[in-house]
Amino acid sequence: MTDFYENEPLMVEETIEDWVITKCEDWRDYYESNYEARFEEYYRLWRGQWDPADSERRSERSRIISPALQQAVESNVAELEEATFGRGKWFDISDNMGDTQKEDVLFLRNKLTEDFENCMVRKSVAECLINAAVFGTGVGEIVIEEMKEMAPATQDIMGGDLQAVGVNVTNRVVVKLKPVLPQNFLIDPVATSVDDAMGVAVDEFVSLHQVELLQEQGVYRDVYVGPAAPDTDLEPDQDITIYNDDKVRITKYYGLVPRELLNSALSDDDEEEVSEEDAGSRYVEAVVVVANGGILLKAEANLYTVSNVYSYCL
Repeated sequence: MTDFYENEPLMVEETIEDWVITKCEDWRDYYESNYEARFEEYYRLWRGQWDPADSERRSERSRIISPALQQAVESNVAELEEATFGRGKWFDISDNMGDTQKEDVLFLRNKLTEDFENCMVRKSVAECLINAAVFGTGVGEIVIEEMKEMAPATQDIMGGDLQAVGVNVTNRVVVKLKPVLPQNFLIDPVATSVDDAMGVAVDEFVSLHQVELLQEQGVYRDVYVGPAAPDTDLEPDQDITIYNDDKVRITKYYGLVPRELLNSALSDDDEEEVSEEDAGSRYVEAVVVVANGGILLKAEANLYTVSNVYSYCL
């Protein structure tokens, strides 16, 4: 144990999942104290749902919600979508100033456009826009997945006398954009941006089979994960009947973690510890996934130089 933790005896017994969950609980307490009531009110007004807390007078008995706010929000979002996607090419790639070969950048732009269409990135951006218009902040998580790509193909059989027609299946890595609701996004309260924060987390419910499939692929640890306890605060709509079976609460943390805790988690998996690039570095950038508030599914150093989560405000 390094000198950093000599004055912190609790760190000797603490695990990385405990450290992450403690941070996320503190950040959620801050969100619930300052923003939860407002965001729930914004959502009700946008959806036209009546609530006694929205009544201005005690004698008021009307439950009619004017659709003017919903119309204004959706009209504003429609204008933003038209300004963003209406010109056909909704993004561009800048070439190097001294590069005389312009075809490479043109190929990359067309290929990226095709990948965005296959991954339905435009639909995800539109959902981020509607969240930004309703809540004031739109958040999206960049997810890297491996998908199967199928293409028609032919193959000669019977010595070339016949030709079989079918499809070729290849595995490739794609990048997707996943919209995140404000109640599922946690960030360091003292930070002014994602880059300045100690870390960010996405806290949400997922289907149990998704976790089991990732365990079979070796992405997550092969540990038992049971159904999670219900929590209406994480649901997108608190007024509907909640389905509580076969779902897991996943907390994905992206940010700095104590180096000693990460090395301890990696040693449990018989993996190589994080190298000491800086002898005085106490923290290391990592990705930690915790299930049901205490089951470690994944802990590894972050290999990417940019943040996995970005946000923007309108």
